[in-house]
Amino acid sequence: MSPKQPSTRTLHCMRYHIARRAFSFVEVLVVVGILGLFAALVIPRLASAKLPLATPVENTLEADLRLARTEAIARAKPVVFVLAAGGDAWWIADAANPSEPIERTRREFGRGTLTELNGVTIEVASGEFNGQLTPPDSPRDAAGVHVIATFDALGTRDGDVVQFTARDERGLRIAHWTLPAGRTRLAKVEN
Repeated sequence: MSPKQPSTRTLHCMRYHIARRAFSFVEVLVVVGILGLFAALVIPRLASAKLPLATPVENTLEADLRLARTEAIARAKPVVFVLAAGGDAWWIADAANPSEPIERTRREFGRGTLTELNGVTIEVASGEFNGQLTPPDSPRDAAGVHVIATFDALGTRDGDVVQFTARDERGLRIAHWTLPAGRTRLAKVEN
């Protein structure tokens, strides 16, 4: 006995089912065209969307404050977080020489990760140093720079409270933060 051969009709049905398992070339082209049209409309809008100016400034300031704490621990000696007198740059420095940045810790608006923020400045709005309220025109100065925070050899930050204001190139306020005593995280002050 020989095995039973499938009928012609059965073979035709099997071919039909096998052929219908995949998409036709036209169906694939339609889907790709729709996705291409969607991408052409959406991607440029996403690319042109920008974060508020304050977000990268805040993130970089906080990261550098944490880096200052790490540098103090790694060096086993006090370091300071310094703001340039013009407010267009900041850095981490040895507490004995605050005007000389530790290598690769200087941040400047218009350069590096802050390239798009050319013209932005930060000013010290007010500060409370050693429990004394200090007017904005006389923060702790050392050789033409403002010492914002000091970290001891164990990474402990001073007890000073400092308020920052960031301004755009037109002088308009874009953000206002408070650096609480002993902390490295900025607290955003709402208008």
